[in-house]
Amino acid sequence: MYSNRISTGARYNLLAADMKKAEEAFNRLTAQLASGKKFLSITEDPIAAVNIVNTNRQLGQIEKFNQNVEMAKTEINTMDEILSLATGYLSTAWDKAVQANNQMYSDDSLKALKVEIDEILKTMVDLGNTEFNDNYIFAGANTKQTPYVIDDDGNVIYRGTKQGSLYNRQYEVADGVYETINTTGDRVFGWYTGDGDGEHAGIMGALKILSNSIQDVLDGHATGDDALVQSGYEKMNSTLDMFKNALDTITAEQAKFGGISNRLDMTSNTLETNTENLTSYLSQLQEVDIAQAVSDWYQAQYAYQASMRVASASMNMSLLNYM
Repeated sequence: MYSNRISTGARYNLLAADMKKAEEAFNRLTAQLASGKKFLSITEDPIAAVNIVNTNRQLGQIEKFNQNVEMAKTEINTMDEILSLATGYLSTAWDKAVQANNQMYSDDSLKALKVEIDEILKTMVDLGNTEFNDNYIFAGANTKQTPYVIDDDGNVIYRGTKQGSLYNRQYEVADGVYETINTTGDRVFGWYTGDGDGEHAGIMGALKILSNSIQDVLDGHATGDDALVQSGYEKMNSTLDMFKNALDTITAEQAKFGGISNRLDMTSNTLETNTENLTSYLSQLQEVDIAQAVSDWYQAQYAYQASMRVASASMNMSLLNYM
């Protein structure tokens, strides 16, 4: 009789445990359907929880990389537009220099040409001082200071970081991958501090020397100084090669940044693909399959109800069942 009571008690405990297990399964599936998530606590699936944290971290990194890529592309596009404008003004000045070198211009025409060249020079200074995102894009690493000024003597002074120094500004566009998105004004536009060797470079130098040479010719005509006129035309002629070299430099910079822009496009496509793959993986980790979850929920409900019926029937048994 004693052993019968132990076996009956054990059976009741087993039935209660089965019922509780069925109830927990039913409640878990109910919570999943309500939240749309496979689990609400990391204790339910620690491995999946760790994978979710890592995947979200990777997605956060990719989002930052995407922002950097878009920022870099926009700045490079802005730079390319400025360089295209500079090329147009440079070509105009070059054509004028070729015409003036024919020595067929009257003094009035030379005066008008000098005014036009001086205006182009001022425009080039403005282009060299272009800002993007509160940074002077042709200042090298010294982005908060206006890179170009024209001093009282008419010199075109470059105050940015010089080429050959640590001028690089870089964006991280992938894990450990950096792209340089800037250049220096002295490389692209040059400068002018005098007519001598080493005192000028680029389009700034060419424009300033062209303007000075025109003034020399005008002064020579006014004073009858043929030597000054001849010297003026010689300096004017020297600007032709300077304009060509300046154009070659700008074209080379545009080609370089065109290649960087293409790489950024490919990087953007790769980041987009990685985002799609990781988002899909994250969905598999944490989001329930509604159709499957509903089917599982009904099965859990039936199992829970069945366990309650069995437990109820068993626990309602009396001593008469053993007589």
